[in-house]
Amino acid sequence: MSWLKQLSSHWQKTHLQRPELASMFDKPLANEWVAIDCEMTGLNPKKHHLLSVAAIHINGNSIDTGNGLHLVCRPPVMPDRDTIVIHGLRTADVEHGMSYDEMLALLLPFIDNRPIVGFCPQIDTGFLNPLVKRYMGTTLPNNIIDVRLLYSRRMGNLAQGDPNQSQHLTKILAHYEIPELGIHDAYNDAIMTAMAFLHMR
Repeated sequence: MSWLKQLSSHWQKTHLQRPELASMFDKPLANEWVAIDCEMTGLNPKKHHLLSVAAIHINGNSIDTGNGLHLVCRPPVMPDRDTIVIHGLRTADVEHGMSYDEMLALLLPFIDNRPIVGFCPQIDTGFLNPLVKRYMGTTLPNNIIDVRLLYSRRMGNLAQGDPNQSQHLTKILAHYEIPELGIHDAYNDAIMTAMAFLHMR
Protein backbone atom coordinates (compact mmCIF):
# COMPACT_ATOMS: atom_id res chain seq x y z
CA MET A 1 0.00 0.00 0.00
CA SER A 2 1.41 3.40 -0.99
CA TRP A 3 1.90 6.07 1.66
CA LEU A 4 -0.83 8.14 0.01
CA LYS A 5 -3.27 5.24 0.21
CA GLN A 6 -2.25 4.64 3.84
CA LEU A 7 -2.81 8.31 4.66
CA SER A 8 -6.22 8.28 2.98
CA SER A 9 -7.21 5.09 4.78
CA HIS A 10 -6.14 6.52 8.13
CA TRP A 11 -8.08 9.73 7.51
CA GLN A 12 -11.18 7.74 6.57
CA LYS A 13 -10.89 5.54 9.65
CA THR A 14 -10.76 8.58 11.95
CA HIS A 15 -14.15 9.60 10.52
CA LEU A 16 -15.71 6.17 10.97
CA GLN A 17 -18.92 6.45 12.99
CA ARG A 18 -19.60 2.72 13.28
CA PRO A 19 -16.73 1.00 15.13
CA GLU A 20 -18.17 -2.43 14.31
CA LEU A 21 -17.02 -1.79 10.72
CA ALA A 22 -13.41 -0.99 11.64
CA SER A 23 -12.19 -4.24 10.05
CA MET A 24 -13.03 -2.76 6.64
CA PHE A 25 -9.77 -0.82 7.01
CA ASP A 26 -7.61 -3.89 7.70
CA LYS A 27 -5.19 -5.19 5.08
CA PRO A 28 -7.07 -7.68 2.86
CA LEU A 29 -5.93 -11.26 2.37
CA ALA A 30 -4.16 -11.98 -0.91
CA ASN A 31 -6.76 -14.28 -2.48
CA GLU A 32 -10.07 -12.84 -1.34
CA TRP A 33 -12.28 -10.43 -3.27
CA VAL A 34 -15.95 -9.51 -3.52
CA ALA A 35 -17.77 -9.04 -6.83
CA ILE A 36 -20.49 -6.40 -6.74
CA ASP A 37 -23.18 -5.23 -9.12
CA CYS A 38 -25.98 -2.71 -8.69
CA GLU A 39 -29.17 -1.92 -10.56
CA MET A 40 -30.34 1.67 -10.62
CA THR A 41 -33.10 3.76 -12.16
CA GLY A 42 -30.44 5.51 -14.26
CA LEU A 43 -26.74 6.35 -14.33
CA ASN A 44 -26.72 9.76 -12.62
CA PRO A 45 -26.41 9.46 -8.80
CA LYS A 46 -27.68 13.02 -8.41
CA LYS A 47 -31.10 12.26 -9.86
CA HIS A 48 -31.41 8.47 -10.06
CA HIS A 49 -31.72 5.85 -7.32
CA LEU A 50 -30.30 2.50 -6.29
CA LEU A 51 -32.74 -0.39 -6.68
CA SER A 52 -30.75 -3.51 -5.87
CA VAL A 53 -27.24 -4.66 -5.06
CA ALA A 54 -25.63 -8.08 -5.26
CA ALA A 55 -22.34 -9.20 -3.76
CA ILE A 56 -20.51 -12.52 -4.06
CA HIS A 57 -17.29 -13.65 -2.42
CA ILE A 58 -14.38 -14.86 -4.55
CA ASN A 59 -12.02 -17.10 -2.60
CA GLY A 60 -8.94 -18.13 -4.54
CA ASN A 61 -10.27 -19.72 -7.72
CA SER A 62 -13.76 -20.31 -6.33
CA ILE A 63 -16.92 -18.19 -6.48
CA ASP A 64 -19.09 -18.70 -3.41
CA THR A 65 -22.48 -18.42 -5.10
CA GLY A 66 -24.20 -20.28 -2.28
CA ASN A 67 -23.61 -17.48 0.23
CA GLY A 68 -24.00 -14.33 -1.84
CA LEU A 69 -26.23 -11.35 -1.19
CA HIS A 70 -29.00 -10.01 -3.42
CA LEU A 71 -30.66 -7.07 -1.70
CA VAL A 72 -33.64 -5.21 -3.14
CA CYS A 73 -34.04 -1.65 -1.88
CA ARG A 74 -36.97 0.71 -1.54
CA PRO A 75 -36.01 3.86 -3.47
CA PRO A 76 -37.45 7.29 -2.65
CA VAL A 77 -38.91 7.37 -6.17
CA MET A 78 -40.41 4.32 -7.79
CA PRO A 79 -38.98 3.13 -11.15
CA ASP A 80 -40.79 4.22 -14.30
CA ARG A 81 -41.70 2.22 -17.38
CA ASP A 82 -38.67 3.34 -19.36
CA THR A 83 -36.21 1.87 -16.86
CA ILE A 84 -38.24 -1.21 -15.90
CA VAL A 85 -37.55 -2.74 -19.31
CA ILE A 86 -33.80 -2.52 -18.51
CA HIS A 87 -33.51 -3.71 -14.90
CA GLY A 88 -36.79 -5.65 -14.68
CA LEU A 89 -37.65 -4.32 -11.22
CA ARG A 90 -41.24 -3.11 -10.99
CA THR A 91 -42.81 -0.94 -8.32
CA ALA A 92 -44.29 -4.11 -6.80
CA ASP A 93 -40.75 -5.54 -6.51
CA VAL A 94 -39.19 -2.60 -4.70
CA GLU A 95 -41.95 -0.89 -2.71
CA HIS A 96 -41.52 -3.43 0.10
CA GLY A 97 -37.74 -3.56 -0.24
CA MET A 98 -35.16 -2.67 2.37
CA SER A 99 -34.30 0.84 3.39
CA TYR A 100 -30.82 1.88 2.33
CA ASP A 101 -29.61 1.66 5.93
CA GLU A 102 -31.00 -1.87 6.26
CA MET A 103 -29.24 -2.82 3.04
CA LEU A 104 -25.91 -1.38 4.19
CA ALA A 105 -26.16 -3.14 7.56
CA LEU A 106 -25.96 -6.42 5.61
CA LEU A 107 -23.76 -5.36 2.70
CA LEU A 108 -20.85 -3.65 4.47
CA PRO A 109 -19.93 -6.50 6.85
CA PHE A 110 -20.16 -8.85 3.86
CA ILE A 111 -17.78 -6.69 1.83
CA ASP A 112 -15.53 -6.11 4.85
CA ASN A 113 -11.96 -5.38 3.73
CA ARG A 114 -12.08 -7.34 0.45
CA PRO A 115 -11.12 -5.57 -2.77
CA ILE A 116 -14.25 -4.83 -4.80
CA VAL A 117 -14.45 -6.37 -8.27
CA GLY A 118 -16.91 -4.91 -10.75
CA PHE A 119 -17.60 -4.03 -14.36
CA CYS A 120 -17.29 -0.23 -14.50
CA PRO A 121 -17.44 -0.28 -10.67
CA GLN A 122 -17.11 3.50 -10.49
CA ILE A 123 -20.77 3.65 -11.52
CA ASP A 124 -21.84 1.33 -8.70
CA THR A 125 -19.66 3.05 -6.10
CA GLY A 126 -20.95 6.39 -7.35
CA PHE A 127 -24.36 5.34 -6.04
CA LEU A 128 -23.14 3.44 -2.99
CA ASN A 129 -20.63 5.92 -1.59
CA PRO A 130 -23.07 8.76 -0.74
CA LEU A 131 -25.23 6.22 1.12
CA VAL A 132 -22.20 4.63 2.79
CA LYS A 133 -20.84 8.01 3.90
CA ARG A 134 -24.16 8.96 5.46
CA TYR A 135 -24.35 5.55 7.16
CA MET A 136 -20.82 5.18 8.58
CA GLY A 137 -19.22 8.60 8.19
CA THR A 138 -16.86 7.77 5.34
CA THR A 139 -16.90 6.26 1.87
CA LEU A 140 -15.85 2.72 0.99
CA PRO A 141 -12.14 2.29 1.83
CA ASN A 142 -11.76 -0.83 -0.33
CA ASN A 143 -9.48 -1.20 -3.32
CA ILE A 144 -11.48 -1.24 -6.57
CA ILE A 145 -10.78 -3.58 -9.51
CA ASP A 146 -12.41 -2.84 -12.87
CA VAL A 147 -12.85 -5.99 -14.98
CA ARG A 148 -13.17 -3.87 -18.12
CA LEU A 149 -9.80 -2.28 -17.43
CA LEU A 150 -8.22 -5.69 -16.80
CA TYR A 151 -9.57 -6.89 -20.14
CA SER A 152 -8.27 -3.82 -21.95
CA ARG A 153 -4.81 -4.40 -20.53
CA ARG A 154 -4.96 -8.08 -21.42
CA MET A 155 -5.93 -7.24 -24.99
CA GLY A 156 -3.31 -4.50 -25.23
CA ASN A 157 -5.69 -1.83 -26.50
CA LEU A 158 -5.39 0.90 -23.92
CA ALA A 159 -5.65 4.44 -25.21
CA GLN A 160 -4.27 7.07 -22.86
CA GLY A 161 -4.93 4.68 -19.99
CA ASP A 162 -8.67 4.48 -20.64
CA PRO A 163 -10.45 1.24 -21.58
CA ASN A 164 -12.37 1.08 -24.83
CA GLN A 165 -15.96 2.10 -24.14
CA SER A 166 -17.22 -0.58 -26.50
CA GLN A 167 -15.94 -3.40 -24.30
CA HIS A 168 -19.22 -4.43 -22.76
CA LEU A 169 -19.44 -7.32 -20.35
CA THR A 170 -21.07 -9.49 -23.01
CA LYS A 171 -17.99 -9.11 -25.22
CA ILE A 172 -15.69 -10.19 -22.39
CA LEU A 173 -17.93 -13.15 -21.58
CA ALA A 174 -17.88 -14.26 -25.21
CA HIS A 175 -14.10 -13.98 -25.37
CA TYR A 176 -13.68 -16.36 -22.43
CA GLU A 177 -16.64 -18.54 -23.43
CA ILE A 178 -18.48 -17.74 -20.22
CA PRO A 179 -22.22 -18.43 -20.46
CA GLU A 180 -24.53 -15.44 -20.10
CA LEU A 181 -26.88 -15.82 -17.15
CA GLY A 182 -29.15 -12.94 -18.08
CA ILE A 183 -27.87 -9.38 -17.99
CA HIS A 184 -29.25 -6.48 -15.92
CA ASP A 185 -29.94 -8.76 -12.97
CA ALA A 186 -27.60 -7.71 -10.17
CA TYR A 187 -26.91 -11.22 -8.89
CA ASN A 188 -26.32 -12.70 -12.34
CA ASP A 189 -24.11 -9.79 -13.32
CA ALA A 190 -22.05 -10.19 -10.14
CA ILE A 191 -21.54 -13.90 -10.88
CA MET A 192 -20.53 -13.24 -14.50
CA THR A 193 -18.19 -10.43 -13.41
CA ALA A 194 -16.56 -12.78 -10.90
CA MET A 195 -16.14 -15.47 -13.56
CA ALA A 196 -14.53 -13.00 -15.97
CA PHE A 197 -12.22 -11.74 -13.22
CA LEU A 198 -10.93 -15.25 -12.51
CA HIS A 199 -9.90 -15.55 -16.16
CA MET A 200 -7.85 -12.35 -15.99
CA ARG A 201 -6.42 -11.95 -12.50
